[in-house]
Amino acid sequence: MRVSVVIPLYNARDVIRETVRSVLDQTWQDFELLVVDDGSTDGSGDLIKNLDRRLRNVRQENAGVAAARNCGIAEAQGEAIALLDHDDLWHPAKLERQVRVLEARPEVGMVITDVAHIDRAGKPMGIVGAGYNPNETFARLFVQGYVPTPSAAMIRKKVLSAVGGFDEAFGSAGMDDHDLWPRIAAACTIANIGEPLTFHRNREIKPAHIALEHRALLIERLLKRFGDLSERRQYLFREQAFYYCDFGKHLIASGQIPQGRAILAKGLALSLGRARSVKTGWRCLSRLVRSYGRVS
Repeated sequence: MRVSVVIPLYNARDVIRETVRSVLDQTWQDFELLVVDDGSTDGSGDLIKNLDRRLRNVRQENAGVAAARNCGIAEAQGEAIALLDHDDLWHPAKLERQVRVLEARPEVGMVITDVAHIDRAGKPMGIVGAGYNPNETFARLFVQGYVPTPSAAMIRKKVLSAVGGFDEAFGSAGMDDHDLWPRIAAACTIANIGEPLTFHRNREIKPAHIALEHRALLIERLLKRFGDLSERRQYLFREQAFYYCDFGKHLIASGQIPQGRAILAKGLALSLGRARSVKTGWRCLSRLVRSYGRVS
């Protein structure tokens, strides 16, 4: 099985060579490597141009990680797509172990691995995230109990062709994968290798306003797709109420006090109505009350 490795790259000069090296050192060598430079301004792409004949460096104007991933997927020639973020790393046997699962189980459309967290310097943090965790509500309701991370995922290209790629409306960072996983879960079986063969580097912190915008967009997308299923709808209404609570707090902290209070009131009404969540309602109410200690 030929694998296409897709790395979206943006201003990662300090780590990109190490990331690419973790691909080149794989025991499974039948792969092509597509690095999509999403308009980097630090010369990241130049550092890796001549590292290996299988590496193709594609450059595009800055359009965000979702667009960069989609560009790489469109260019890919392999039967399977292995995603890898520009600062994450792989265990040398990662690709081989995943290919063996896809070869042995034709019903599996995506196979993931457990994920070990590393710090900015690449040192282990002693934290391992399980790839299968049905106790996590989102995973149980939307992704067959699995907790995929982009760098841990290998997906048959025909599955991606059937369900569509990443939603580019999510822009620069975050939650585009949470929109994709439920579509994959609805189309095929998912499998997990219960070993930390993927290493996620805790290097970047998403700006609060972007994270909030993407939460709202994800809830909107999922409600449109799954809003007629009662248990999922109830979960999404609770998540929407939590979003209003956090968004209202963010607005108040940034000086937009009347707007923040209005959003908190909206969250309170949703909590006590369709979300039926006393916990969320109490949080909205307490933040609303505390906001009156601030000067408008």
